[in-house]
Amino acid sequence: MISYISGNILEKTDAWATVENQGIGFKVFLSLNDLNQIKLGDKVKLFCRFFMRNENPELYGFLDKEQLKVFEMLERISGIGPKAAMLIAPLGTFEKLKKAVESQDYNYFKNIKGIGTKKIQKIILEISGEIKKIDVAPDEDEAVSALNNLGFPVSVARQILDKIDKNIDTEERIKQALKMLAK
Repeated sequence: MISYISGNILEKTDAWATVENQGIGFKVFLSLNDLNQIKLGDKVKLFCRFFMRNENPELYGFLDKEQLKVFEMLERISGIGPKAAMLIAPLGTFEKLKKAVESQDYNYFKNIKGIGTKKIQKIILEISGEIKKIDVAPDEDEAVSALNNLGFPVSVARQILDKIDKNIDTEERIKQALKMLAK
């Protein structure tokens, strides 16, 4: 239905932001991580998932397309709705989530408010097969992860890396990205 929305941030709360696009304000629920990365007036592109709950439309958005994929995978699990999936999706990179699921690392999920051990066990069990189906280019993920470990948001890292030749090695791409980010 709605795969992304781009526009300016008009309003922001601790759970959602209003994105103005062609004179229409869209209320988009965002993770706390994404909300902390945006300011009023910022121009953003949010990758979205539309829900109709109790005859009320809801739009959930992410600055990073990879987090949207994880969110969509999580919300398909019975008992995990969009609000819970929104808490889990931005915990870290896809690779960190994959490692946590494969190693059954319950501590990875422990700081999620409102999700107990039983639900974590269910999440790990149900997504262990699904998580292998999500593609992430290894070099791209390595470069994004390196920039993220240096303190840059994933969305910023991806935007910068999109401007750099993908045919050069990962180390050189990271160096070029850092030069661009320093400007």
